[in-house]
Amino acid sequence: MRCWLERLSPPGDDYELPEGRASLVFGRSPKATLVFDDALLSARHCELFSDGTFWRVKDLGTENGTRVNGREIRYPRALFDEDRLQFGRIELRFRSEVRADDPVLKEAISREPDAPEPWLVYADWLLERGDPLGERMAQARANGRLDHAPWLGPLWDRLLTGELEIDWQLGMVRRATFRQAVGQLPYDWHDAVSTLLRTRVAQFLRELVIDLPRLHQGARALDVEDLVDAQRFLGTLPLPSTLERVSLGYRLGDRSQRLACIEELAQRAPRVRGQDVFVSVRQARLKLLSIVDGVRFIGVSEGFRPLTAVTRVRRGTKNQLHFESPPGIPFIADGNPCHFAPGDGTWKLFAGRLRGEVRVNQRVDSVYQLLPGDVIEVQGAGKLRFEVQP
Repeated sequence: MRCWLERLSPPGDDYELPEGRASLVFGRSPKATLVFDDALLSARHCELFSDGTFWRVKDLGTENGTRVNGREIRYPRALFDEDRLQFGRIELRFRSEVRADDPVLKEAISREPDAPEPWLVYADWLLERGDPLGERMAQARANGRLDHAPWLGPLWDRLLTGELEIDWQLGMVRRATFRQAVGQLPYDWHDAVSTLLRTRVAQFLRELVIDLPRLHQGARALDVEDLVDAQRFLGTLPLPSTLERVSLGYRLGDRSQRLACIEELAQRAPRVRGQDVFVSVRQARLKLLSIVDGVRFIGVSEGFRPLTAVTRVRRGTKNQLHFESPPGIPFIADGNPCHFAPGDGTWKLFAGRLRGEVRVNQRVDSVYQLLPGDVIEVQGAGKLRFEVQP
């Protein structure tokens, strides 16, 4: 798409901006892309850069600053058609054939949800229109404290009790997990999931996990028809185009059974892979995600640690973290260390004396019922992800 700059003050010829990824520097230096003879400008005053679709501008730490539409910018800001760019006595008008409206920006994020540029452009677009969501995204970008309550509405209480866990990305929901929290009764997950998917902060949801076996209401055991019904219900909801994974929990057993993603769900969420919808598990493992400098994990080979009936986690000396699973030794006999244990068709993590040092999805508790994809963080050591294997 064609983009260009109109020279308003001082008058001059238009400047065509290159297509594709590009970076242009404006200032007094002869090495700048556009050189301006203005004593109020720095040698390298501001930079325009593009990710191939949208252009953004940032001030290069100048004394006199850079303004867009009369407001000084303090961090990189997206440029939209008709925006006025001002620095020193120079005034330029940004022109673009790219439609910068809500659907286009959401489509750009859906195409590349891991690319930061579309997110930042969308936040700037919302800020320009005084949208509170833009302010929230800007605050998250600045690592400010966010108030989730007004954005989650009736789900706020579930977040507090641990029945809903959320992994945030720039103030938006990246991963949502609906589970039966330890000590809590099962609840109607249909209404809770439907409510979340209709909130603005869930419009770019990437992963949805529902602890279906334990949230299942009724005396009879969960069977394949229950899974199909759950998928059909999800297929009726406004699923975001960014959704990549749907997990309906898991159960331990001797039989390996995969349930393909049914047509209704596949049409609503084309990124979702069928084998991720439901898995019957034979074994579980920990995958090493990150490790702190100077720490060694004892018992993790090739980045993985298979879980056995009594896999224990305890701190050693000299910044070592030990994974041990001696058969037949109760965890309480060794000073109450953190340990994993299967039971009731699920895996649990008992924090033991490491309570507060071990977190699951950034939550502190004494006992955790684990779901596939849960991130376990050992403070001062590293992060691991709980995974199940068919």
